[in-house]
Parts: sequence; structure tokens; C-alpha cells
Amino acid sequence: MKKIIIICLFLSNLSAFAAESWQKDLEEWKQARSESLRKPHGWVSLVGMEWLYKGNNSIGSNPESKIALSHGPENIGVFNLDGDKITFTPSTGVDIKANDNPVTEKIEVKMDSSGSPTVFTVDTFQFYVIERGKPALRIKDSQAKTLLEFRGVEYFPVSEKFYVDAEFIPYQPAKEVEIVNVLGLISKDESPGKLEFKLDDEIYALDVLDAGDSYYIIFADRTSGRTTYGPGRFLYADKPKEGETTTKINFNKAYNPPCAFTDYSTCPLPPPQNRLRAFIEAGEKKY
Repeated sequence: MKKIIIICLFLSNLSAFAAESWQKDLEEWKQARSESLRKPHGWVSLVGMEWLYKGNNSIGSNPESKIALSHGPENIGVFNLDGDKITFTPSTGVDIKANDNPVTEKIEVKMDSSGSPTVFTVDTFQFYVIERGKPALRIKDSQAKTLLEFRGVEYFPVSEKFYVDAEFIPYQPAKEVEIVNVLGLISKDESPGKLEFKLDDEIYALDVLDAGDSYYIIFADRTSGRTTYGPGRFLYADKPKEGETTTKINFNKAYNPPCAFTDYSTCPLPPPQNRLRAFIEAGEKKY
């Protein structure tokens, strides 16, 4: 009897430790998420996405600039688009940097698709070229009204119900998944498999994308457009440990895409198979 009591106490303590561990991890994640959103040039500071056209594209606060900024130097410089090549030539006397190095003459510009984009900083602005079917300049401002008035995000109460066991079921071969973004552009990604889980006695599954050490999930559910962001939310889940097939999905970490905070981002939308019938009342609420 004494052994049984000791074992029960041990299991109880182990369970309590596990619960405390994942909840502590969640609080640390929320803190990091808050700090990320409040960064001077984080997503909440996004103020523009301007297409680059063939030839010269001037930028500055001069209203006649092709890319007109709300403040800062009148004439910052010129982006030139020639086929697949983009260059930037600074205006005389302007204090502008590219990847923290002063720019005093014409330089070649790398897009974000290269993995190491050329990031410009001038006055309170940061901008770099992205590829969304064609090149565009993504512009952030540390003095953006959206950032200065940002008061944080609201969460559902933490619930262990939405910290679920999931079985990873691989696709043999990997499945091609079409991801549409808010601009209507389609990209094709490979899904290595799906995570299958039970919620309220029903079985659900989510196609995942490979994100290195974890799986990336774009999903929507029956709270979407009601209490959570309409188009859907994002989530990461750890990959199963070596030799195992199970992992955890913590929907308490479901978060809003950048499009929930700004009109100038180009977020991907959940594929049809990732639109759940369940009410996932966990994670970030509608901003």
C-alpha cells in the first residue's frame, strides 16, 4: 500500500511539473511575442508596400517622388529596376545606410528572396525589396501611428484543453500544397505530412510545412471572423523526437498574422484542408 501511495504521489508531482513547464514556456513565448511586435521596425511599424517599376523609382518626402514618404529627407535616392537587376543610387548629402553601412554611391540591391536582403535605414524608416510576383519596396517606420498607439494583443484564457497530443502522419511522397496570399498570388509548397489530433471527441488534421526544427501551420477555425482574425492564424509545433511519431500542438500559441495589424503585408491564407470545424478558443484574439 505504501509503495502505491508513493508511486501515486510521484506521478502526481510529475504531472504538476509537466503542467507548470508548458505553461511557463507559454508565458515566455507571450513575452517574446510582445517584444517582437513592439520593436521599432517590427510588423506593427509597417506603413507601405510600393511596387517598383521598370526604370527609375525615386523615393523621399518630396510629393513628386514615385515613392513618397510622410516625412524625412525630401530626396533620398533612386531605385532602378532593369530586368532582374535592382540598383540604388543615393541623393547627394543624404544620410542613408544599407545593412548598417553608409551608402555614398550606386549599389546593387538584393531582394528578400535571396535570404540576405539589402536593408536600408534612413531617418526613422527601414525599407527593403521583397518579391511578390514582382519587386516591391516594404517600408517600416519606427514613428508609425500603428506602432505608437499599439497596446498589445488580447488572449483567450490559457486552457489545457487546447494543448493536445498529435500524431504526425507523413506523406509519401511529400504533398504539394497551394498557398494563396491576400494579393491572390499562389505559391506551391511541399507538406511533409499532417498532424492528426482529437478535440471534443472528434478527429482533426492539419497539413504542416517544414520550418526546420518545427512545423509551420496556417489554419482557420470557427472562431475566425468572430472572436479571432478572419482570414486565419499561424502556429508552430515541435517535430516529434527521433524515433517517435507523436508531438504536442499548443493552440494557446496561435497568433495573428501581420495582416491583422497592417494593410501593407502580404500574408498567406489557410489552405481549404486547414479550415477546422472546431472552435479553437485559444491563443490570440482579433486585434
